[in-house]
Amino acid sequence: MKDLVIIWAGGAGVTAGIYAGRYGMNPLIIWANEWGMINENPIVENFSWFDEPTSGFEIMQKMKKQALTYGADYKMDNVLSILPLDENNLKAWYKIQTSMNGEIQAKSLILWIWTEKNKINVPWEDELFWKWVSYCATCDGFFYRGKTTAVIWWWDTAFIEALYLSNICEKVYLVHRRDTFRAEAIRIEKARQKWNIEFILNAQMQEIFWESNVKWIKYEQNGEIKETSVDGVFIAIGMTPNKLEWLDKYLSRNKAGYIEVDEWMETNLDGVFAVGDCSTWNSGFRQLIVACAEWAVAAESSFKYLSKN
Repeated sequence: MKDLVIIWAGGAGVTAGIYAGRYGMNPLIIWANEWGMINENPIVENFSWFDEPTSGFEIMQKMKKQALTYGADYKMDNVLSILPLDENNLKAWYKIQTSMNGEIQAKSLILWIWTEKNKINVPWEDELFWKWVSYCATCDGFFYRGKTTAVIWWWDTAFIEALYLSNICEKVYLVHRRDTFRAEAIRIEKARQKWNIEFILNAQMQEIFWESNVKWIKYEQNGEIKETSVDGVFIAIGMTPNKLEWLDKYLSRNKAGYIEVDEWMETNLDGVFAVGDCSTWNSGFRQLIVACAEWAVAAESSFKYLSKN
């Protein structure tokens, strides 16, 4: 019986392992693979633990080493299901069924369930990811300072990204599929007041193109196919939390599918904590440093829960 099982890892999950290890909880970290989003990022410039730009892979390796130093256990495995030991008593411990290690029992859990970036599904979107296409202006906007970017394409997310980019880019095109908006009125008004944000309305995206120094987006507007040259493309149509069988029969989620947590990362289930992109805590500000803070709080909460029980 493990005191704490952390599912999955990434930089944030390893942070929970560091804290829980220092509490003497001997946590088990289960990873499906070592290629989380932070590993895929060739340069991370806004993570304060390092004094210079560092690859996501290097950050992960150093954090993993620290967790192991403090007694965290580590298994590469795939989680098939998580259920209460006694489904008639939701205050009981939990059983985790895995592909390679069989059943693992745990007194408390910290969950991080993958979320999927919503895509516009046009040609070259996937191929140009990390090269010229981004899903996070906070992460990658700095690389386009003084340049021209396009934000695609709706709701609050697009306006948040466009306003952020307008402070560092020479010009920002906000490409929207309608001529009316569903974003908050204050964000719409702020965007309209920005001299370097230009609206492209009633635009249906057709293609993102990149060849050598020629870069543009192609879209249909009022029945006419048009092209606009840009240096970078930011796709901003939100994220969708994965639906899994893990405790979904019991966990409370909001209408958008995010697991509901309080300020201590507690879910509606005893001993189960949820963090990161799948939870409601971060208010949409999905950054590594925020996720690490969430996991540290969750480790503290797990320790307090076990101390009382």
